[in-house]
Amino acid sequence: MIEEIRRLLSLRPFEHFRIVTSSGEHYDVPTPDHAGLNPRHSRVVVWFDDDSSVTLSSLHITAIEKTVQP
Repeated sequence: MIEEIRRLLSLRPFEHFRIVTSSGEHYDVPTPDHAGLNPRHSRVVVWFDDDSSVTLSSLHITAIEKTVQP
């Protein structure tokens, strides 16, 4: 899943996507600036417009879904 996230973050033009976790939570990535990978590629950080963020372990990412641009 991490390699797919890396690929999606580098797409031009960028396509919105959603990360779904094993707990059922989901996190939208509306721009490439809203997510990043740690150097070891074991975690993904998703930043939100309110300056908060969530760090997701690659072990808990269960799906990546394409989303429609708002």
